[in-house]
Amino acid sequence: MSKKCIYCKKDIHEERVLDVCDVCGVGVWGHKMFSTIIKKMEDARDKDDLVSTNTIGIKDFDKKKF
Repeated sequence: MSKKCIYCKKDIHEERVLDVCDVCGVGVWGHKMFSTIIKKMEDARDKDDLVSTNTIGIKDFDKKKF
């Protein structure tokens, strides 16, 4: 199952940390902010510190201690 941009539904890479394509991301946040968001989320993923309530569910999220 491939990931799709939440705005335009364009296919994006499975390893993408944010479900937004580059065109939509820059359109929504601007180039500088979008680049910062992607970098910070990639850094968090690399440290195994990225939490996604879409994949773990909100009940599991409430039980985790961060």
